[in-house]
Amino acid sequence: MEIIWAHSAAALWMCVVIAVAAASISYTVTMTELFAPLRSWSQKLGHMVGYLFTCFYCMSHWVVIAAVLVYQPRLIHSNMLAVDLIVSIFFTITIAALVCGLLFRVFLSAMAMKLKQQEMAAVMHK
Repeated sequence: MEIIWAHSAAALWMCVVIAVAAASISYTVTMTELFAPLRSWSQKLGHMVGYLFTCFYCMSHWVVIAAVLVYQPRLIHSNMLAVDLIVSIFFTITIAALVCGLLFRVFLSAMAMKLKQQEMAAVMHK
Protein backbone atom coordinates (compact mmCIF):
# COMPACT_ATOMS: atom_id res chain seq x y z
CA MET A 1 0.00 0.00 0.00
CA GLU A 2 2.84 2.37 0.83
CA ILE A 3 4.34 1.78 -2.62
CA ILE A 4 1.07 2.80 -4.29
CA TRP A 5 1.01 6.05 -2.27
CA ALA A 6 4.59 6.79 -3.25
CA HIS A 7 3.73 6.22 -6.92
CA SER A 8 0.60 8.35 -6.57
CA ALA A 9 2.58 11.20 -5.00
CA ALA A 10 5.11 11.03 -7.83
CA ALA A 11 2.26 10.92 -10.36
CA LEU A 12 0.60 13.93 -8.71
CA TRP A 13 3.83 15.91 -8.95
CA MET A 14 4.24 14.84 -12.58
CA CYS A 15 0.68 15.97 -13.37
CA VAL A 16 1.34 19.37 -11.80
CA VAL A 17 4.56 19.76 -13.79
CA ILE A 18 2.80 18.69 -17.00
CA ALA A 19 -0.04 21.14 -16.29
CA VAL A 20 2.28 24.11 -15.76
CA ALA A 21 4.36 23.19 -18.81
CA ALA A 22 1.23 22.70 -20.94
CA ALA A 23 -0.14 26.07 -19.85
CA SER A 24 3.13 27.76 -20.69
CA ILE A 25 3.48 26.01 -24.04
CA SER A 26 -0.14 26.69 -24.96
CA TYR A 27 0.03 30.33 -23.98
CA THR A 28 3.31 30.83 -25.84
CA VAL A 29 2.06 29.18 -29.04
CA THR A 30 -1.32 30.94 -29.07
CA MET A 31 -0.41 34.42 -27.86
CA THR A 32 3.16 35.42 -28.72
CA GLU A 33 4.44 37.00 -31.90
CA LEU A 34 7.01 34.24 -32.23
CA PHE A 35 4.28 31.83 -33.35
CA ALA A 36 2.21 34.31 -35.39
CA PRO A 37 3.29 32.69 -38.69
CA LEU A 38 2.18 29.27 -37.39
CA ARG A 39 -1.19 30.71 -36.36
CA SER A 40 -1.58 32.38 -39.75
CA TRP A 41 -0.72 29.15 -41.56
CA SER A 42 -3.08 27.10 -39.38
CA GLN A 43 -5.98 29.41 -40.25
CA LYS A 44 -5.62 28.26 -43.86
CA LEU A 45 -6.06 24.61 -42.83
CA GLY A 46 -9.60 25.17 -41.63
CA HIS A 47 -11.60 26.78 -38.89
CA MET A 48 -11.04 24.14 -36.20
CA VAL A 49 -7.31 23.78 -36.80
CA GLY A 50 -6.95 27.55 -36.88
CA TYR A 51 -8.95 27.86 -33.67
CA LEU A 52 -6.70 25.32 -31.96
CA PHE A 53 -3.71 27.59 -32.53
CA THR A 54 -5.49 30.71 -31.25
CA CYS A 55 -7.14 29.33 -28.11
CA PHE A 56 -4.71 28.62 -25.28
CA TYR A 57 -7.37 26.71 -23.37
CA CYS A 58 -7.99 24.39 -26.34
CA MET A 59 -4.30 23.96 -27.09
CA SER A 60 -3.58 23.06 -23.45
CA HIS A 61 -5.91 20.06 -23.72
CA TRP A 62 -3.92 18.57 -26.58
CA VAL A 63 -0.58 19.32 -24.95
CA VAL A 64 -1.74 17.63 -21.73
CA ILE A 65 -3.13 14.61 -23.57
CA ALA A 66 0.16 14.13 -25.43
CA ALA A 67 2.28 14.55 -22.28
CA VAL A 68 0.16 12.20 -20.17
CA LEU A 69 0.26 9.56 -22.90
CA VAL A 70 4.06 9.87 -23.06
CA TYR A 71 4.81 10.01 -19.31
CA GLN A 72 1.80 7.99 -18.09
CA PRO A 73 1.35 9.35 -14.56
CA ARG A 74 -1.28 7.25 -12.78
CA LEU A 75 -3.10 9.11 -10.03
CA ILE A 76 -5.32 6.12 -9.39
CA HIS A 77 -4.59 2.43 -9.76
CA SER A 78 -7.67 0.62 -11.02
CA ASN A 79 -5.84 -2.09 -12.94
CA MET A 80 -7.20 -0.50 -16.12
CA LEU A 81 -4.51 1.67 -17.64
CA ALA A 82 -6.89 3.54 -19.96
CA VAL A 83 -9.17 4.56 -17.07
CA ASP A 84 -6.21 5.61 -14.94
CA LEU A 85 -4.79 7.74 -17.75
CA ILE A 86 -8.15 9.36 -18.51
CA VAL A 87 -8.43 10.40 -14.86
CA SER A 88 -4.88 11.75 -14.97
CA ILE A 89 -5.60 13.61 -18.22
CA PHE A 90 -8.68 15.39 -16.90
CA PHE A 91 -7.08 16.18 -13.55
CA THR A 92 -4.07 17.65 -15.34
CA ILE A 93 -6.26 19.60 -17.79
CA THR A 94 -8.04 21.18 -14.83
CA ILE A 95 -4.74 22.28 -13.27
CA ALA A 96 -3.53 23.54 -16.67
CA ALA A 97 -6.74 25.55 -17.09
CA LEU A 98 -6.19 27.20 -13.72
CA VAL A 99 -2.61 28.07 -14.66
CA CYS A 100 -3.74 29.37 -18.08
CA GLY A 101 -6.28 31.58 -16.34
CA LEU A 102 -3.59 32.93 -14.05
CA LEU A 103 -1.25 33.59 -16.98
CA PHE A 104 -4.06 35.36 -18.84
CA ARG A 105 -4.82 37.60 -15.85
CA VAL A 106 -1.15 38.55 -15.61
CA PHE A 107 -1.12 39.23 -19.37
CA LEU A 108 -4.21 41.46 -19.11
CA SER A 109 -2.71 43.38 -16.19
CA ALA A 110 0.53 43.90 -18.09
CA MET A 111 -1.35 45.08 -21.18
CA ALA A 112 -3.46 47.50 -19.13
CA MET A 113 -0.33 48.95 -17.54
CA LYS A 114 1.33 49.28 -20.96
CA LEU A 115 -1.73 51.11 -22.34
CA LYS A 116 -1.72 53.51 -19.37
CA GLN A 117 1.97 54.20 -19.95
CA GLN A 118 1.31 54.93 -23.62
CA GLU A 119 -1.59 57.23 -22.73
CA MET A 120 0.58 59.09 -20.23
CA ALA A 121 3.36 59.45 -22.78
CA ALA A 122 0.87 60.80 -25.33
CA VAL A 123 -0.46 63.33 -22.82
CA MET A 124 3.07 64.41 -21.88
CA HIS A 125 3.99 65.02 -25.55
CA LYS A 126 1.04 67.38 -26.12
